[in-house]
Amino acid sequence: MTRLRVAVVGAGPMGRLHARTVSRSSARDGDCVLAAIVDRHPARADQLAREHHVASLDDLRKLRDVDAAIVAVPTAAHVETALALAESGLDLLVEKPLARHASEAMRLVLRAEALGRILQVGHVEWYNPRWRDALARAGAPRRIRVQRMNPVSERGLDIDVVQDLMLHDLDWVTRSLGGEVDSLEAMGRGRAAGALDEAEARLRFRSGCVVDLSASRVHPSRERWLEIEGSAGTASIDLLAPDEAGEGAGDGLDPLGLQWRAFVEAVATRKPPVNDGRAGVAALGWVERVRAVIDERAVSGETGEAGGHDSLVRR
Repeated sequence: MTRLRVAVVGAGPMGRLHARTVSRSSARDGDCVLAAIVDRHPARADQLAREHHVASLDDLRKLRDVDAAIVAVPTAAHVETALALAESGLDLLVEKPLARHASEAMRLVLRAEALGRILQVGHVEWYNPRWRDALARAGAPRRIRVQRMNPVSERGLDIDVVQDLMLHDLDWVTRSLGGEVDSLEAMGRGRAAGALDEAEARLRFRSGCVVDLSASRVHPSRERWLEIEGSAGTASIDLLAPDEAGEGAGDGLDPLGLQWRAFVEAVATRKPPVNDGRAGVAALGWVERVRAVIDERAVSGETGEAGGHDSLVRR
């Protein structure tokens, strides 16, 4: 069996998580091997590489003898980095968001498709069995509420809270429910002008289901709550609670492990993964729609704070 040789590009917090996931997969399934860590900061690359006993590089041009790469650099560098790797013949798992803008993301998608490369976006929540379990227990959904809250952090400050946190829920909700969205309402605020640190959105589906999403990166604590009211009842879940029942996770894998398994399978079969580049583009399209409504609210001079939907702009 030929093992997939993998490089992790970016040795920050997400790069560390991905490196651990690849190493665990290598030990468990023997389907891949972590071959190199690449980061433009040599000391950071060296530290993570030493932990996994692999090569440390400070330049993509030095990368040799690998089949695939995980792109975990800052979002502004996703497209440039991914394009360079795709041109060199590598299949790619790119952290979310796929790019800063949907148009940039589509440029990457089209080039990867032209080159015949696998391109998967890191929408890890898609692989979280808990929302699927809640959706199944609740029956046909009538109302969904999600709160995705983080305390203040230095991580992810190159993107706003809609791209950083709300994107996950915009992605799984729109894809799993399907159907048309009749209206979108949104509001947000930030600690500084032009920045969004808190946001709320309400999506009304033609089916009648109403979805309320709240995201914050200035919350006192880290919280992940999901409630689904449906035809069979109400399912409420703390997404951060210990998974004692397993809730359907394959072979005990966490969502990051399930995501990685899907990528390895896509590379082996040469079939696009469920979370392909076009899924990343679609999610960014929703991000941009939410932002546009929030910006319209700001231009119109409406006041109010994130935390209620009393006077949201509708589009």
